[in-house]
Amino acid sequence: MMKFSSPLSSLDNSVSFQCHHPRTSKQRLKCSICNYCIDPNDESAFVTFPCNVRAYRGETFKVWRCPSCQTIHCLDIVDLARYYVNYPFAQARFPWLLRVCYGNLCQQLKKHGFSQTRSFLDYGCGSGLFVQYLQQCGFTNCHGYDPYAPQDGYGNPAILQQGSFDYILLQDVIEHVEEPNALLSELDALLAPGGYILIGTPNAANIDLTQASLSDYYNSVHVPYHLHIYTRESIELLGCRQGWKPVDFFNRPYHDTPWFGANSRAWNEYQRLLDGTINVIFESTKPWKALSSYHYLFYAIFGYWLSFKTEMAVMFHKTGV
Repeated sequence: MMKFSSPLSSLDNSVSFQCHHPRTSKQRLKCSICNYCIDPNDESAFVTFPCNVRAYRGETFKVWRCPSCQTIHCLDIVDLARYYVNYPFAQARFPWLLRVCYGNLCQQLKKHGFSQTRSFLDYGCGSGLFVQYLQQCGFTNCHGYDPYAPQDGYGNPAILQQGSFDYILLQDVIEHVEEPNALLSELDALLAPGGYILIGTPNAANIDLTQASLSDYYNSVHVPYHLHIYTRESIELLGCRQGWKPVDFFNRPYHDTPWFGANSRAWNEYQRLLDGTINVIFESTKPWKALSSYHYLFYAIFGYWLSFKTEMAVMFHKTGV
């Protein structure tokens, strides 16, 4: 899965803040990190965010920040299967800018010894674009798995029987999971002793919940898909519970690069120029639309240095033999 976060969007001009999504009788009232319980009757504790997926544009959801550990939680529990039917990330293609971004992600792994001979698993790989990129670059022992992918493709659980993996990537996945400890425990069983796991996810510490109309923030909050959004400290705590040692921290997303147009602010300005939804990032590009905008050109050149850093990545090392 790949997500982009950046600034102003036309979504705030057209979204009516009315909740008309299918509700359930349950709500997320307990923090998944510190077990703090929010008072459901305290309306001041909740902020309403719009959905940034075109099929559900106009639907809104409440979120809250834990006052104890600062993690962010989506209050509304909905039928997520309905929302994943029209999920735009499944339609992602392979434009040249994505190759640039994947090169940045590959460098994060190489910094800790990743090479063409090491075994690699991209867990929650979506349509497998990063795995395909690595294979094209000569990494032959790399695999992808996504429980929601077709069984005859990346959704085949037999992939996980390949043995222990030297490197595991968990990119834009943990925030979609209700029980993070259970997921990381499963990955620990798949990670070879001495192996590394890179977890990329939004950074709750840099998300301003008072700016729900700005795509810098509603893209990272990404309701109702993101169930829990963590801080660096809470992600490191989750990893340490598995016995992993945090060895590196990246304070921006891998798709935030100094290359022209390949940064979060530029992605978002392009998004704003069209309909404001995240779908436009995964559709055929309209360069005439982007290049005719002075705002886009400004962010395409300088956006990397103006990043709000609403996403992060933590590298863990599994010590032992």
